[in-house]
Amino acid sequence: MSYRKVLTDRVCAQLALSTAVGRFAQVMFDVTVVIFVVEDLHRPAAAGLAVLLATLPGLLLSPLSGSFLQGRNVTGWMAADYVIKAAATLGIAFGASADSGGVWLLWGLALLSSLTSAFGNVAFRSYVALSLPAELRGPANGLDSMIAGLAAMAGPALAGIAVAVFGGRHSVAVVGVAFLVAALVAAASGRTTPEAGGEVGLRSAVEAVRGILVHPVLRGLTGVYFMYQVSVGVLVVTLPQLVSAGFGADSSWVGISWSIAGMAGIVASLAAGHRISDGAERRFLTIGAAVTLVGVAGLFLHSTVFWLAAMFVLLGLAVGPMDVGLLSLRQRVLPENGATAVLAVSSSLNMAGYPAGAMVGGLVAGLGLGAQTGVAAGCALAALLLCALLPAGSLHARRTSAGKTAQEAAESPTA
Repeated sequence: MSYRKVLTDRVCAQLALSTAVGRFAQVMFDVTVVIFVVEDLHRPAAAGLAVLLATLPGLLLSPLSGSFLQGRNVTGWMAADYVIKAAATLGIAFGASADSGGVWLLWGLALLSSLTSAFGNVAFRSYVALSLPAELRGPANGLDSMIAGLAAMAGPALAGIAVAVFGGRHSVAVVGVAFLVAALVAAASGRTTPEAGGEVGLRSAVEAVRGILVHPVLRGLTGVYFMYQVSVGVLVVTLPQLVSAGFGADSSWVGISWSIAGMAGIVASLAAGHRISDGAERRFLTIGAAVTLVGVAGLFLHSTVFWLAAMFVLLGLAVGPMDVGLLSLRQRVLPENGATAVLAVSSSLNMAGYPAGAMVGGLVAGLGLGAQTGVAAGCALAALLLCALLPAGSLHARRTSAGKTAQEAAESPTA
């Protein structure tokens, strides 16, 4: 019933749909561009840099992007982000080539596609946090986590089908069309401006970062989820070798393992969104981190593929309480002023753990499977320990930028 209520909110439903199409398109972008550049243009080195340029600049610019969104039509700028991504993707599809000029065009358009990423990433979460009633945020967060899980699981498969049917270059064009669809759905949701405007510039961006670093809950959440994502990133790099050398299985089990985790994660996300309540978020995060640690540590026991599958069921089940716990607790402690900027920065800091983990996994690859799995387990353990450090006191009152609750501010003589 709670999920039905969320979807009866027209704006929420349309933003969720736009977010889903956009996330699928982003996953497909990474896969189709790499295949196109490697197989059609025969420039594998250019492919890696293109994916990096399509991701990192948007993360770095998120403080400025978040402060810019304050007081502005978040759905309109979400649509603008997807239009820019569509134009850049279609430009890559029809303009990139193997010569130096074509490669520079590829990199420039990949960079362009990243610059406004925070606009698309934060719009749905901003609406959930600032416009939905409290009793619907849990189900909305479960929906958010489920969308991410579906995109991660099915996006690469759809990209592979697109390449097989249309070829490398035209499959990239298909992704561009998908971004356009996401833009149209976002634009159709209407104008949504969930908070008053604020200062835009470097100072406000620095304040958004500072707001996270000085807030005990937001700082703690950043640490927990960053370490969790580092563990996942290490595992992504480790898994191909672990499957072949550790479990003696066919390489197809790499994809099968992540699909198993994805399906378990979708179920867990919906269940967590339905069950979570105010005050239970830290418990959900602790459960998610503990199950992640058990799943990663279990990979030390090189047994049959059935054991491998069982450990990835655990890793998938951990996704629901981790994601929904993070989203729900963060929403409860957002400041009254500058919430959108804090959301943008926090989301980017959390996402940064995954590429950092992939880099760490590559660096320790020469030390053997035991070292790689150990690093992943160590990061999962760090996430679990950081859960215990999250403040256990009352977190029900949302704070203003001055550190007062909304009620205190209203009763103040200066209010």
